[in-house]
Amino acid sequence: MNARPVAALGVALTTFLVVAALLTDLLAARIAFSAIVGLPVGLVAGAASGIATWTRLWGVSRARPHLLGTAAFGYALLAVAAVSYSVPPARRFVSVETAVPFAAVCAIAAFLLARRYATRIA
Repeated sequence: MNARPVAALGVALTTFLVVAALLTDLLAARIAFSAIVGLPVGLVAGAASGIATWTRLWGVSRARPHLLGTAAFGYALLAVAAVSYSVPPARRFVSVETAVPFAAVCAIAAFLLARRYATRIA
């Protein structure tokens, strides 16, 4: 299975979400519209990490489980956000306190599966 595009897009998504959220939160006390700074910086960081994953990091076979685990974290956060948006009764159960641990469990599971079946990942 060629998981290179899945990993590159997922790592880019994870990096975008983490950098944009952290920068927006850190600048919120100083800048009124901190998302105007946080989102573009997160976008650039996500694009850089996705390109680095595609071109350089995927070539190191020992890094592949880590990359797929990182990608799974971003995909899981995106799935939780989609469920929260599209299923109104689920909104009271979905928060940052529930989404991040769920995404962490998904990332660990993806890492362990990728490490176990490393010969099938190309």
